Amino acid sequence: MCAKMAIPEFLIFILTATVGGMFLCGANDLVTIFVSLECLSLCSYLLCSYTKRDIRSNEAAIKYLLIGGTSSSILAYGFSWLYGLSGGETNIQKIVNGLLTAQIYNFYGTFIAFICILVGLGFKLSIVPFHQWTPDIYEGVRFVSKIKFFHNFNKKLNRIYIYI
Repeated sequence: MCAKMAIPEFLIFILTATVGGMFLCGANDLVTIFVSLECLSLCSYLLCSYTKRDIRSNEAAIKYLLIGGTSSSILAYGFSWLYGLSGGETNIQKIVNGLLTAQIYNFYGTFIAFICILVGLGFKLSIVPFHQWTPDIYEGVRFVSKIKFFHNFNKKLNRIYIYI
């Protein structure tokens, strides 16, 4: 089954996901964070559905795509709240400085923004309690255990970067 798969497509997906992860590590802007996270996510969806003839892989890819799309929209909603509250700033440092100096003081708006960002990132990184979808996806991707390792490794790197 693995001998009939197109290796160049597989390598392009892996390299594009790696580039998305690298851009995410160097991001200091809301737009850059969102675009690089989506680049990483879209390649993960494609890698999940790489075995087209396997029904479990197709089911896992659809679940992953739906959960990922929902979490992306929630994350974008949280980013839009931060963007609006900051008066049009997308730089993370300027937003944080505005929050610390009380220039952006709208408690409920900031709370909504951070809850949406936390929920969006929680689903993306499968952090407890947003990890219910993870076993279904990992069960569907059975053809190469290296993809699971790569996916877990990228998630752990992204968690470390986001917590810092």
